[in-house]
Amino acid sequence: MRSILCPVDNSPTLDDRVETALALARAMQGHVTFQIATPFAELALWEPFGGAALSAEAINQVRAADERLASELDARLAPQDVAFDVVLVDEGRIEGVASASRYTDVVVTSLEDPTLEEIALGVHAPVLAVPKGAPLLTFDQPVVVAWDGGHESALAMRAALPLLRQASAVHLLTVREKRNDYPAVDAASYLSRHDILAECHETECKGSVSATIAAFAQAQGAGLIVMGLFGKSRLRELLLGGVSRDLLDRSVLPLLLAH
Repeated sequence: MRSILCPVDNSPTLDDRVETALALARAMQGHVTFQIATPFAELALWEPFGGAALSAEAINQVRAADERLASELDARLAPQDVAFDVVLVDEGRIEGVASASRYTDVVVTSLEDPTLEEIALGVHAPVLAVPKGAPLLTFDQPVVVAWDGGHESALAMRAALPLLRQASAVHLLTVREKRNDYPAVDAASYLSRHDILAECHETECKGSVSATIAAFAQAQGAGLIVMGLFGKSRLRELLLGGVSRDLLDRSVLPLLLAH
């Protein structure tokens, strides 16, 4: 996870994302790209209520605000012991992340990011999403991998390998709902080949699957939950699986997501 992408804006969760990305870069000896994305070409063509196109002055104001944010980030991060750059792209937030994801190991964002679902479902890179006010600053706490034997959970587990190596404990949790032809013991065997010792747990569903996972993670003192994201995105209409939706809504812990 040495190539880290962090989309930034002026939202209240900016500090959470920035501090998490910096901490991850330190832990992995990596590089962070802080991306500011605004689709100026689209803005120029936008005609509200069929009237005149958005004025050049308004576009210049938005561009100036982006440049101001970039300068502020540059000044703020210059003293940090982390390699970084700040880039401005003439694309929408989701399109900008998608373009940069070709050379990205992980995208760092917030659980409150309104574009989180579409980024996580549509971008071919794992996404680390942190709760508001709770940046992920250390990586030596236990990690819970939500395991159901599916391709999504396997992909998330593989994406998380660099973080699992740093964790003090790794717990593979299966919530019994249906027959599992790919038991957690096989996943533990896979992790052992990467020198990661994982404990397998199986539990009955208590309330809902997402609530069971969240309660287990908190009981283990986990600092991170790793999970596959179920769903698909078609023309910006999102269809997200129930467990994924509930955890994104309820989690007080950071989530590493892969689809």
